[in-house]
Formats: sequence, structure tokens, C-alpha cells
Amino acid sequence: MPNLKKKLKKQQKAVSFLLIIALANIIYFAQAENSDFWLISESEYNTLRPENTFIENLSYGSDNGPRINLIQPKITDKVSTPVNIYLRFEDSPTGSRPNMNSLIVKMKGLITLDITKRVEKFIDGTNLNIEEANIPKGKHNILIMIMDMDHNYSERLISFVIK
Repeated sequence: MPNLKKKLKKQQKAVSFLLIIALANIIYFAQAENSDFWLISESEYNTLRPENTFIENLSYGSDNGPRINLIQPKITDKVSTPVNIYLRFEDSPTGSRPNMNSLIVKMKGLITLDITKRVEKFIDGTNLNIEEANIPKGKHNILIMIMDMDHNYSERLISFVIK
């Protein structure tokens, strides 16, 4: 029994250490300037994408809320880093305006990383315009969720590969 307690204590310390490292990375990269803005760091990407991880299509919810239009990157083109990510939010089918205060942006993978706070400074009216974001090479899934002023909900999963 004492050996089990020692093992658990060591595991708790290791998990605590990893969480501190992850938080330090998040804080550091969240404070980066626009010219050196990392949407997610290499270590965060590795946490999201361990080898042989299968990501299913996350298409749930409804599209009754604002229309989410991806202007950049053109996901049919070769995408490289740094990348410009430009989204335009348009009125919902009922004519209700997008509520930009309800915007949530998440990186999807084995775990979900909420990056809303990092991208808030790039909101301009009803647009989200992130210029020259550094993103590690690999496949990325960004989930965009928003409501309109009448609380109608929409989401869009944007997937692209950085070469």
C-alpha cells in the first residue's frame, strides 16, 4: 500500500508539472504581439495531435444563427504559416445580427483548446481577422461557435493542413 501511495504522489507531481508548463505556454503565446502571433504553439499542437489520433467530423448543433463565412485561408489552396484567418459573420436567416460577444473559438483534437481569449483582439465589427498567425505544420480543426442577438446558434468546423 505505501508503494501505491508513492506512485500516485509521483504521478500527481508529474501531471501538475505538465499543467504548469502548458499554462506557461498559453500565457506566453497569448501575450505575443501581432507580428509574432502564434495561434497555438508547437507544444499545444502536439498535445492536440498525438500520433495516430483519429478526429471525427464534429458537425453538431444548428445553423439557425449567424452565417459563418470563411474568407481566408482558401482551404483548397496550399496553406503555409504564417496564415491569415479571416471570417465574416453575417445576419442569421431571420435577419438577426451576430452577437460577437458570444463568439467562441476552439482548436479541436484529442483534447479541446479554447483560444477565444487569444483571438478577441482580432474582432473588428462582425469580422474576425487574424493576420500572420503562426501555426505548427499539420492538420488543424478550428471550431467557430456564435449566436445572434435572438440567441440562435451556429457553428462551423474549419479544417486545413499547414504544409
